[in-house]
Amino acid sequence: MRINFNKYLVITASLLCFSNVSFATSVTDCATKSATKISKGKSGDFDYGDATGYDEACHDTNRWQQLGKTDGNVALKGDTGSGSSSRGGWTEELSQNAVDTGDNGVTWRVQNSDGTWPTEFGTGELVAGANVEYQFVVTRSDEGNHVFDQLKAWNDWNGNGEFDDSEVIIDDKWYKVADTFAADNTAGDGTGGYNNDPLVRNGSAWNTINNSGVTEAIVTNIVKIPLDAVIGDTWIRARIICENSLTAHDRDNNILYATGYYHQGEVEDYQVAITQVPEPTTLLVFGSALIGLVLQRKKSV
Repeated sequence: MRINFNKYLVITASLLCFSNVSFATSVTDCATKSATKISKGKSGDFDYGDATGYDEACHDTNRWQQLGKTDGNVALKGDTGSGSSSRGGWTEELSQNAVDTGDNGVTWRVQNSDGTWPTEFGTGELVAGANVEYQFVVTRSDEGNHVFDQLKAWNDWNGNGEFDDSEVIIDDKWYKVADTFAADNTAGDGTGGYNNDPLVRNGSAWNTINNSGVTEAIVTNIVKIPLDAVIGDTWIRARIICENSLTAHDRDNNILYATGYYHQGEVEDYQVAITQVPEPTTLLVFGSALIGLVLQRKKSV
């Protein structure tokens, strides 16, 4: 059978469209996955995000990685040991709650107007137009056959109830290099060598020297808050997953969704208020009024 050029184009376009539809539905929603677990006689519980008014995000187990620290620094069980981890710093629930007591992996601080930074990180207000430094704590097992863990977070700047690609505040990977040649294997001297330790960061954001026995990492990223960010309450969402929880397509194209189900890892949501810096004219009027009030009181004394 002969197919002319026009028919070939039509067939090709149809296959591409079908392929895109398949990729678009590569992540299962939480309700469907929970119902499937229950139908198999298992508990339907997950760790859920808390952002009200947003599509759900959920994870099944933190055995290999999670955000924040475990209670008492109990190591995650990884491939050995039965069951999941101690659940420290991880909330197991049947549905989305308003607050997860286990959320302890994300903090931030806003740069002062004089260019200095506050000493401590916290979960206070953000200021439109200012720089904010986010701090993420990641705990992981030293076991597993995956290549990397992926950390991704969003801040819903416009407050529209969605975590858009333009609102990503970090997207980074923590690579495992086990029994392979690593140029940064030794303490920064570049001599290289073979490294039996599975926790070696590929890049500068994490620890680039031999992470002997290290199962915790702290990474920070500075982002400028948009001047037109919503004034009022909005949400931050952070997720950590294992690359084995990604489809081959998503892994190859660096896709990690803000919503839906992933088997391993954790999701944490934080409600945050964004305030506006008073205009200079407003400060001037306020200051003048305050000085006038002081002078008036002095005259009346």
